[in-house]
Amino acid sequence: MESLPNLTEVTTGMQAAMHASRELASRIARDLGMPVTDVTAVGLLLQFGPMTVGTLARRLDVRTASATVLVDRLVAAGRARRRPHPDDRRSVLVEVTPVGAAESWAHWEPVIRAMDDVARAMTADERAVVARYLGAVTSLHR
Repeated sequence: MESLPNLTEVTTGMQAAMHASRELASRIARDLGMPVTDVTAVGLLLQFGPMTVGTLARRLDVRTASATVLVDRLVAAGRARRRPHPDDRRSVLVEVTPVGAAESWAHWEPVIRAMDDVARAMTADERAVVARYLGAVTSLHR
């Protein structure tokens, strides 16, 4: 498939970064012997904190039943656990275990630190422009 014509280098660079991120998630999943969706779920739980299975399902864009099976796999592997929801006794939250967090960060941290190094090499004004662009692009994806 050919690229769309007349895209800016910023747009094509963002596309390349998105593809590289998906490829990295696939490599990490392979290394850990996990489905990519499970790796993504652990990442979401680490970034946004404990959430219900329904919320996790929405963030992953899968059915709740599929998210329940995914959480069952994570719990069985010791990567996540369920705990009572503090505000809704009919609900449970899913959270990453310390083992799951350490395993995930061992793969993601070098890349995240390298990205942060690139950002730290920029001026404050450059970082502000990049942050504004990334915020706007991220909102388009939600």
